[in-house]
Amino acid sequence: MNLNIGEAWARLAEPVAVDLQAWQWAALAVAVGLLVLPRRIWRITGLYSTLIHEMGHIVSAMLTGRFVMGLRLGWDHSGEVVSRGRGKFSVIFSGLFGYPAPLWVSAVMLWAISEGYAGRALGVYALFFLLALFFARNWPAVVVCLVTSAVALAVVFFAPAGTYVYLSLLIAGFLLLAGVKDFIKVIGVHTWRRRDLGQSDAYLIARATGTFATLWLVVMLALGTAALLWAVSSLVGLF
Repeated sequence: MNLNIGEAWARLAEPVAVDLQAWQWAALAVAVGLLVLPRRIWRITGLYSTLIHEMGHIVSAMLTGRFVMGLRLGWDHSGEVVSRGRGKFSVIFSGLFGYPAPLWVSAVMLWAISEGYAGRALGVYALFFLLALFFARNWPAVVVCLVTSAVALAVVFFAPAGTYVYLSLLIAGFLLLAGVKDFIKVIGVHTWRRRDLGQSDAYLIARATGTFATLWLVVMLALGTAALLWAVSSLVGLF
């Protein structure tokens, strides 16, 4: 069992070319669809998307100087980040980057893959989930963070370099489709499912700042669209 961090990072840093056949792209697309679309599977894999969503809040909160006190997840895909800070700007900024987070992580990973950095993308991905584990404050959050951290570290230390492209594309593809699915869900909350409006980050920002939820929903959609366009551009460049 090799747990040499320096050796693992050196292996991850090696350039990885993307040269997949049509059937391999098709297999990856089917795998991504199976992880996101079937309702029974999404009950499990959606927890991972929720974790990325909440990590978007955590990172953006830290960037504005807020003190993050904890992360809580629910088995029903609910999530909460508790942070403390002053000023409406920090409330707005930290609240905006939940729903766009999966799309931005996907976009960054696809860009890294297109530049030959699939291994490095997986390494940063592993560090990302170790950070998430630090903030976990209830059992669902601990379990989800432990599982994702364990999988990420197993990839870093034990996955052959030849699998980096497949693994990174699978993760990026999953987050891309999951991010789109989450945006469809939040748009539904603001239109035909308004009884669940309290679950929307746009609504929570509006309530905290005395503004309109629609305004912040549009801003989040703009952020998500920018990430989606970047992700698609990088993905098209891989063919």
